Amino acid sequence: MIVLEKGPYRLEHTAICIGKFDGLHRGHRLLIDGIGSYKHKQNVLFTFSFPNTASIYSEREKRYLAEQLGIDVYINCPFDHRLSHMSPETFLQEILLEQCGADVISVGEDFRFGFGRSGDVGLLRASSERDGFALHVFPKKEMFGEPVSSTRIRQMLAAGEIGKAGELLGQPYFIYGTVCHGNQIAREKLDMPTANQLLPPGKLLPPFGVYASRVRTKYGDYHGVTNIGRKPTIPGENAAGAETHIFNFNSDLYGTELFVELHAFLRGERKFSGLDALREQMKADKEQCVQYFKTHGIQ
Repeated sequence: MIVLEKGPYRLEHTAICIGKFDGLHRGHRLLIDGIGSYKHKQNVLFTFSFPNTASIYSEREKRYLAEQLGIDVYINCPFDHRLSHMSPETFLQEILLEQCGADVISVGEDFRFGFGRSGDVGLLRASSERDGFALHVFPKKEMFGEPVSSTRIRQMLAAGEIGKAGELLGQPYFIYGTVCHGNQIAREKLDMPTANQLLPPGKLLPPFGVYASRVRTKYGDYHGVTNIGRKPTIPGENAAGAETHIFNFNSDLYGTELFVELHAFLRGERKFSGLDALREQMKADKEQCVQYFKTHGIQ
């Protein structure tokens, strides 16, 4: 997948889906599917970067997921002063049609663009007839009686409703990143070695605590138990991170990429009286995870 961050772009004969794509949820995937049938054209996902805004997935995670969904070119356009003051007509003509070579444009029915959000689907329809590009407009996807939206998913994540959030996302909420060295306490003193990941900057996190997880490694897929938080039982100032004990696994993962799906919230993060108490709780957490995956038939 080609990644472009700053224009001018030099693309030709593309099918483009455009939007914020925070989470790449089931509603967003309608737009991606809308360009997926154009196999003879480059499929382009055009999104925007907003500084100092937390996203359901980090930029790196969004790119990873976009590639898995069949995107050929990923454009992350900075929403800077120039873009925010650009008229919708200029954005369409200069960026989407001329620079991105759009033959097909796929958007949601509430898509707005250009200065003051003055451009809408009506403008795109009129331009489509004049400039000769195909336009696909998709209604909001509904699940459980309400539209699927990033706001709704954010609320579920904040409430620890990780399973419900995954249903709207189209797959379990995940953390994707490189395994780094930790303090080795889990391995040496708790007899439960963990794979540690730094949490990506700008990523919206669920409540700190323990989760039943499914882990994708270069060696295959495994079940695990993941703690997200600052490890309050361990002395010192600990940066927020994710550490996962992978069941029936003992290979070296340092420096490799780990894809950790969170399937169920087990308990909140808390401070224990010492390492012995923490060890016993970790054993109980592991057993609860084993039962969860067995009950739900998740391989």
